[in-house]
Amino acid sequence: MLEALVPERLGKELRRALVIAGKDVRIYCLKPPVLLFGLVFPFFLFLSFYVGKKGPVAEGIPGLVSISLFFASSNIAPAGMPYERMVRTFQRYLSAPISLTWMLLGKSLAGFAFGVSVSVFPLLVGIIAYGTAIASPLRLVFSLLAGGLCFSSLGTLVASMPTDAPGNVMTVLNFVRLPLLFLSGIFLPLAEMPAWARGLAAISPLAYANDLLKRSAGYSNYYQVWLSFLVLALFSVVFFAVAAWIFHTSRRRA
Repeated sequence: MLEALVPERLGKELRRALVIAGKDVRIYCLKPPVLLFGLVFPFFLFLSFYVGKKGPVAEGIPGLVSISLFFASSNIAPAGMPYERMVRTFQRYLSAPISLTWMLLGKSLAGFAFGVSVSVFPLLVGIIAYGTAIASPLRLVFSLLAGGLCFSSLGTLVASMPTDAPGNVMTVLNFVRLPLLFLSGIFLPLAEMPAWARGLAAISPLAYANDLLKRSAGYSNYYQVWLSFLVLALFSVVFFAVAAWIFHTSRRRA
């Protein structure tokens, strides 16, 4: 137990996790489900709701960035892990010189890196084409990092389902993501929601990430900044801890 806390051991485990993350990004970021739900779907979903609304397009860019970050970050693990079970390559991790927890961290880091990278594109479009202002660049960076880590952990949690059918995992993932999306305040501001809807929105990590990104662009926010960062951190820890517990339990049963 204490050996796992030795700095040298931690460094080795982290390097192995980063190797797994790099491998997953190279292999899975170009897969059709990842491209569809990470790049194409967020854009058309946002466009379908935003067309016809009054107000400059620049005001909607934080919401588009939030959607891209949400879908892209949570896609890698659900797309990759069931596929690896199906082709019988996932078992190699169990015999590899890396702990199961650090392996899962590598999977989560892949989604984190992909999601943050993808979210930069709509942000640049907003800045260059529509004049979206960035009131606090530092808060923007930390908001993207906090949101990406939380959403990738959510993807890892869903990918912990004991199935080798990628379609089943993606179905469950979208069943989880869509309610969180519509409760996030992106399409209807949180302040304009009825009290019961605002209560439900409190369980959507996307609501806090979107709130931070709106504030970073100079628009009014609903939650306190410190609270949004704290809640995203707590969600990240809970999602990852539950995913790790499920994998460890499944391994012992096997």
